[in-house]
Amino acid sequence: MNKRIIFHIPVQLDRNRASASQIRPLKMIAAFQNIGYEVDIVEGTAKKRQEQISVIKKNIRDGVKYDFVYSESSTMPTLLTESHHLPTHPCLDFGFFQFCKKNNIPIGLFYRDIHWCFVNKNKDWKQRVARHFYRYDLKKYKELVDVFFIPSMEMLPHVPFHFDGKVAALPPGGDKKETTHSKSDDYINILYVGGVGGNYDVEPLLEAVSRCPFAKLTLCCRPSDWEKVAVQLAPHLSENIRILHKQPEELPELYATADLFSLFFHADYWEFAVPFKLFEAVSYQVPLLAAEGTWCGKFVHENRIGFAIPHRTDELIKTLNQIHDNPAVLQDFRNNLHRLAPQHTWESRTRKVADELTKTANV
Repeated sequence: MNKRIIFHIPVQLDRNRASASQIRPLKMIAAFQNIGYEVDIVEGTAKKRQEQISVIKKNIRDGVKYDFVYSESSTMPTLLTESHHLPTHPCLDFGFFQFCKKNNIPIGLFYRDIHWCFVNKNKDWKQRVARHFYRYDLKKYKELVDVFFIPSMEMLPHVPFHFDGKVAALPPGGDKKETTHSKSDDYINILYVGGVGGNYDVEPLLEAVSRCPFAKLTLCCRPSDWEKVAVQLAPHLSENIRILHKQPEELPELYATADLFSLFFHADYWEFAVPFKLFEAVSYQVPLLAAEGTWCGKFVHENRIGFAIPHRTDELIKTLNQIHDNPAVLQDFRNNLHRLAPQHTWESRTRKVADELTKTANV
């Protein structure tokens, strides 16, 4: 018998957008298919989701068996995901969850982020309204969801509700890659790919590299992101720092020449946040640079795949000098990454989802 599941997300997926919120669900869909599931997808505008839900409901009434529903939350409240951000379809998605629950189909939901809890709730009226809808999401999850997936268990104390069912960590994954490290010079080549500004404070990294003539930094971000911080960061730029704006398909060549991948950030948010790029770097088997006191730092330290150091410029300079004096340590980290990477693929994440929801179905 074919294995069949429902994948639900209350937004239109943009196959051309490089943000983690768009990439992750597409990777999970492909990974479910790769491990043998037929996937019926519910995504898009409310009108489109309504049509897809009608088809699936008919399938269920006609006797089609679904192993489980796996849903991913939006960065917006579920009821406000239309382009006009008005709750014009208040019963659509949660009504569908209720239908699945009545038909004994286990439901797992990945709760992407709680950035809304860290935003000044009095900043403007839109955010005050949105908070009520975020809390409504949590209320419905508590009523309808069997397994509540989050990026890390460290995030759970920050979620403002008590979930009675199973909670499980489901961080991002990585692709299976044939990796090659192309060392063409004697510099310590550091790579950073991602956002800049806000929680992504790259200033200590730039300052440290600009003071280490034996190190180079490649910082790759969106042009629009760089424009917002260019004036602020200009004093820290030097000849050994280059700013690039590359497309996803151009990143492999950057990873191939990197000796270190930087996730050297520290803020309250990073105590539980799991960046998408962490496991991308793991899949490319590039040693990592992270800050102590963060989820990334703990992961890097426990798996011995890089450096987890205090978030200070002087500490980073000291670490770069240590690497300069003993570059063999990077190869040790690469050896550990070679063993670790297969455990953190997207397929491994979907197997965990299937395992957790299958156990729920059998209770």
